[in-house]
Amino acid sequence: MGDRTLVLGIARDLTAQRQYERRALAFYQTFLNSNDFMFYTDRAGVILDVNAAFIRRFGFSREEAVGRTPSIVRSPKTPLATYKRLWSDILDSNRGFWRGRIVNRAKDGSEVPVLLSITSVRDPKGDIVGFVSSAVDMSEQEELQRRLAQSEALAAVGSMAAVVAHEIRNPLGSIVTAASSSAREGLSAEERRTLLEVLRKESQRLSETLQQFLQYARPRDPKLEKADLNEALREVLSLVRSDRGLLGSVKVTESLAPGLKPFPFDGDLLRQVLWNILINALQAMEGKGRLHVVTEASSGQAVIRVSDSGPGIPAESIPKIFQPFHTSKRRGTGLGLPIAERIVSAHGGRILVESEPGKGTLFSVFLPMKEGGA
Repeated sequence: MGDRTLVLGIARDLTAQRQYERRALAFYQTFLNSNDFMFYTDRAGVILDVNAAFIRRFGFSREEAVGRTPSIVRSPKTPLATYKRLWSDILDSNRGFWRGRIVNRAKDGSEVPVLLSITSVRDPKGDIVGFVSSAVDMSEQEELQRRLAQSEALAAVGSMAAVVAHEIRNPLGSIVTAASSSAREGLSAEERRTLLEVLRKESQRLSETLQQFLQYARPRDPKLEKADLNEALREVLSLVRSDRGLLGSVKVTESLAPGLKPFPFDGDLLRQVLWNILINALQAMEGKGRLHVVTEASSGQAVIRVSDSGPGIPAESIPKIFQPFHTSKRRGTGLGLPIAERIVSAHGGRILVESEPGKGTLFSVFLPMKEGGA
């Protein structure tokens, strides 16, 4: 070679590596500075790092958290089944993440409701190498929801108090007047009978009003026993037909499915549902028209259909008819249909309403026929 010197140069393009490092640094800075509570664990669930938001909210320093598991913030208010589902989802190769609400506990013992997301981190081979957890504090939102619910409850109490006062004042006034009048001397036998009849009717009205309020305010769970729906409906229709003052000249007909098998339901509560719906229809027809009741079985459900030839319900009023205290009647608490809807829902069923002004109304009650009412 003589005096020549040879130099071997090896060059490698580090552009991609530098870009990867910059992205990794950006993600890490995002992790550290996120307003969400974040921590990173290895595959065994041991914490490798936490961000500043986690430290501020839960009170554990980085040194106290790293090397331990997320159980340091676990609260007994989160059921074990939730954690089992969580691990099942994040280890699932087709899913790889879990999201849901849980309750955590800070170092000082305070409860922290959070919306938590956990995502599995995988290497190029698809093997899990760790998990990233991100949580949003739901304390403020849930407190606002609690206050809103409390305000709505107070508003409902106010509405109930106003309706109670109105509905009780009228019969109570009649009772007081009749009682005072009956004490007068010189009343004829006919006048005394009239006053006693007023006392009887208004006392009964007052009792029924109070019963409705109590039933709505303190509903009981259904006691499911296998029974014959058609038989229960016949009993209610018999009561309706016996009340000539309510029935007027309304023609009541029924078509009850002969093959409808007994199934579990609360007979007393369901009779209340049927009574409330039938009374609502009869009052709407004001003593004239047609009322038809049908039962049938369809797709594992018992169906009761009550159709009337009344004036119908305006479209804008249909969404409100199951709201408590909503009524278009001169007299009424507006609780009959809400009570009916609540009872049917407790059985796992539903009520649908179809109506057209001038063409009548159809109530359809659907009840599950399975054991347990579900």
